[in-house]
Amino acid sequence: MKKLILICLILTFSLAAIPATTTLGAVASPSTIRIGLTSNNANRDSIHITNTQIIAGYDNSGVFLPVSQALHSANGFTARVSGGVVVLYSGNQQVFAFTDTSRGAQVMDAVGGSVSLGNYSYRGIIEFRSSGGRLTAINVICTEQYLYGVLPMEMSHSFHIDALKAQAIASRTFMVYRMNEGGHSHQGFDLCDGIHCQSYRGTGREHANTTRAVNETHGLMMFHNNAVILAVYFASSGGSTDNSENVWVQARPYLRAVQDIAEHDPVEWNRTFTWAQLTTALQNANVNIGTATGLSITETSPYGRVQELTVQGTAGQWRLTGEAIRTFFTPIGGSLMSRNFYIAGAASTPSAVPVSVTDGQRVVSSNLASLLWRNLNGLAVPMPSNVVYVFDGTALRRIEMAAPVLVTTGGTGVTLVGRGWGHGVGMSQRGAHGMARAGYSYREILLHYYTGIEIR
Repeated sequence: MKKLILICLILTFSLAAIPATTTLGAVASPSTIRIGLTSNNANRDSIHITNTQIIAGYDNSGVFLPVSQALHSANGFTARVSGGVVVLYSGNQQVFAFTDTSRGAQVMDAVGGSVSLGNYSYRGIIEFRSSGGRLTAINVICTEQYLYGVLPMEMSHSFHIDALKAQAIASRTFMVYRMNEGGHSHQGFDLCDGIHCQSYRGTGREHANTTRAVNETHGLMMFHNNAVILAVYFASSGGSTDNSENVWVQARPYLRAVQDIAEHDPVEWNRTFTWAQLTTALQNANVNIGTATGLSITETSPYGRVQELTVQGTAGQWRLTGEAIRTFFTPIGGSLMSRNFYIAGAASTPSAVPVSVTDGQRVVSSNLASLLWRNLNGLAVPMPSNVVYVFDGTALRRIEMAAPVLVTTGGTGVTLVGRGWGHGVGMSQRGAHGMARAGYSYREILLHYYTGIEIR
């Protein structure tokens, strides 16, 4: 790891800086990246640096240019804006002023270690960007070392190494795609440290397993038609992923629905809502259909994910599609964990649906009502709806059946019973873990979740 840090510093100080961005079709990932630390160090009156020895410098066309000797302070330093420039203080004493406002005001640890801002430490360099007399911190860092901090935030270090490698490649690919979009360029950085750009909190969560996954996939990314893909991912599918256009707007050829062949420990959840709560959600959505009286699933994907949910009211009905199905419930307890759910106790006739079950030697044919069902704990349970799973020894596989629209009306409210966590597009992280445990390589995992891509 020390060798990697040394290489990074050599790159940072080199006279010929490598550009921070590449075209979508480029083969190599960029060498450095600028991360806006917006979660904890944005738009602040002051930012505290806990290091006791730092060097001050400027951004010189992507290269750190030191302009001070080592600055010392037993209690660290505080950065503030004073007189229109960024100033470093030790206690109440000014120790350095960045008078050249045309270049970024930067600091690094005097002995090449991380720079600590409050409870978080960051490899590389910290730049202070001022606006309106307030400061935002930016971490300028080698991209591979940035991924050291991303991976353990996005996937548990306890997951199988091939799942971690799949995540490393997905995160690296996502990083480059987002950099090229330039969504944060007006703020002076490439990505932020928030969820939508990938979670990042510096060195605090780094782990040997996730660092290994980054190192052993160094530079590898996913491409479709020679362009870097939007490598989205999520926690748990509960049985299948979804097409991108069913969640967002654009249909992407590499983000197609696939069945999760070996998901490990899929997330299971249920939520109960009163009709009064659903009426509140309607009001928050500025929908005027009176008081909520019913809820129905009016369209599902071929793999059973809910594509359309209809709310009945005393003065009409309202249909939700895509991710709006999940976010509709945000004002009344939070967004749904997934769109892979059914309505418990819905008024339909799933028990009359004929099914056949085989153990490889004999076949039993009957209807749902006459069969004995057991849950994952081995307990006999009534069949709750037309959603049926069969366990093949490795994973739960869903039985797809045609059934009437599932409608709940009357009573005090409605209960949704679901599996999975997240938007459902791209790679299921628990699915990747399950595939790795079943013997699939990280390449096979990625080729399963991202259709028609190449890895290089």
